Amino acid sequence: MYIMEMELAQLSDEALFGKVEALAETERFSLVDQLIYLGELDQRGACQKKGYSSVFAYLTRRLGYSEGDAVRRVRSARVARQYPSILRMLATGDLHMVSVAMLEPVLTSENHKQLLHQASRKSTREVERLVAELSPATVEPRDRMRALPPPTNAPVASPPNMPLLEGPLPGLELVLPASPVFAAVPMEKRVAFSFTANAQVQSWFEQARDLLRHRFPRGRMEEVFGEALRRLVTQEFFAKPSRRKKKESASPCGRHIPKWVQDEVWQRDAGRCSYAGPDGIRCGATTWLEYDHIIPWALGGRSNDPSNIRLLCRAHNKSEAQRLGVWKEARFKSSGKLPSSGGSG
Repeated sequence: MYIMEMELAQLSDEALFGKVEALAETERFSLVDQLIYLGELDQRGACQKKGYSSVFAYLTRRLGYSEGDAVRRVRSARVARQYPSILRMLATGDLHMVSVAMLEPVLTSENHKQLLHQASRKSTREVERLVAELSPATVEPRDRMRALPPPTNAPVASPPNMPLLEGPLPGLELVLPASPVFAAVPMEKRVAFSFTANAQVQSWFEQARDLLRHRFPRGRMEEVFGEALRRLVTQEFFAKPSRRKKKESASPCGRHIPKWVQDEVWQRDAGRCSYAGPDGIRCGATTWLEYDHIIPWALGGRSNDPSNIRLLCRAHNKSEAQRLGVWKEARFKSSGKLPSSGGSG
């Protein structure tokens, strides 16, 4: 039965957290039970008797799991029968099923205790590195840069006021619009890159992708690498730091946060959201970061004082702005004045 929105609206934040955490615990125990039963089905070959070629086929065709979810469950069920401690770690949340499925090919009776301990509470990427260290060495593919064939011509409508052409022009590909008249449309050349890199390059890429989320929300490799190369070629990475730091710090400052302040705050907050909850748990997000005035500029907070500036992710910056709006409204109501518009930063 679906939970009604009215019931949800009556719950406090703490009650919501309690519900979600209780459901997560229930889900983990249900998963462990399911893996136990799936392992037994697999051992008996019972799915074949029902007309399914395998447990995988049963999960996808009968129960509607995606191929990826089904593969992970089959792998986890099989390896858990061999090393039952996996079930306990899944139940406590020390392992997640993706990690178990990734570890399955490299676990042995000699190394399983150590590897499971190393993988405990690790992210998928960290477990991926752990598995890669144990996999047999392979010959790295050579760097490649290969031109792709042009995309297949597709019918397109001519833009308004676009002149009609009677013949082909250099550098243009002719495509057939809705009408039987040919219009010239430029075809973008595409190139496929492939190369291998070490873990440091991977870390730099992930950091760059997070930093560029504002500009490239999808975080595609083409966008991230393209922007990095553009900056390198135009020497934006080598821009000299501002020499006006002392002058800026001594002069009145508007809402704009000077570059030297941004740099200092970035170093201090380690490029992560600095928001900490009531329990002291820091957000630490690295994407969608924004600079925020602790004392709002509209209330006299300085923009050229690093101690008044902090890094917040977009979600926490928005929540702080909303909290400030409620506080300002209550303050102005008590004074008999109307609040003015403005955000937190």
